[in-house]
Amino acid sequence: MDLKAAKALAKERFAQVPGVQGFGIGEHEVRVYVRSQEVKQQLPERIDGVPLEAVVVGDIAAQDR
Repeated sequence: MDLKAAKALAKERFAQVPGVQGFGIGEHEVRVYVRSQEVKQQLPERIDGVPLEAVVVGDIAAQDR
């Protein structure tokens, strides 16, 4: 599975998990941006054989410009 397909699958599986903030693609892994270490521990290390890296970023909020 390529990274774009794995990212789409991760979004499908984890977007509704409380504390998941967003998704991205790293060099060799799918990244899931999460609010806390507790959320990170709920996610697997791989998704359909592709490495998954959970990155704790805290709360993300839009800023006024």
